[in-house]
Amino acid sequence: MFDLSSLLQGFILGLGVFLCPGPKDVLILREALAGRPSMLLIGIGVGSDAALIALGILGLSAALSQAPSWQAAALWLGIGLLLVHGAKALRNALSPSSAPHPGPAPALSTGLRPLLLNSLLNPAAWMDTVLVIGTVGAALAPGARAGFATGAVAASLLWFCALVAGAGRVRRHMASPRTMRLLDAGVALAMLGMAAYLAWAQWQAASP
Repeated sequence: MFDLSSLLQGFILGLGVFLCPGPKDVLILREALAGRPSMLLIGIGVGSDAALIALGILGLSAALSQAPSWQAAALWLGIGLLLVHGAKALRNALSPSSAPHPGPAPALSTGLRPLLLNSLLNPAAWMDTVLVIGTVGAALAPGARAGFATGAVAASLLWFCALVAGAGRVRRHMASPRTMRLLDAGVALAMLGMAAYLAWAQWQAASP
């Protein structure tokens, strides 16, 4: 039986973290407007959050804090990933021929790899789930951790359901090549901006 207070604590902290959109959220919004199946997008968003939250609570957050070199390596890997996919999104935003036209939903295999990679390896997602939610959850009593994790995952589910449902309501009016190029510009801005911020923070931390 879950402890209600720990469940509410996880839910409130999760909402506070997830309601600030990051690169993954912008990418999921783009895929929803492009006609990707809603349940698939929600499953990827919530499933990746649940996996990272579990890893953090099970001790990955503590392990990374004790191994700064590994933490830095993981962060630079994530920065590289953000730069690559941010550059691709910028290329799409600047190239009219690359913007999808309204029509049937894209094939399931098309474009899923960037979404999966950014859901699981995005350093912003790691900071939110592993290092923030995971650290708080790991500090709780063992009996309270399951309820806390459930509350945090419930917040993720609520957020992605609202995001994808909202995109579905406006898709008919917004799924145009111009809108998709604007969304690609938003994806590029989010990813490249996050990469620049993290790289600057790492440089500042390494400076004497």
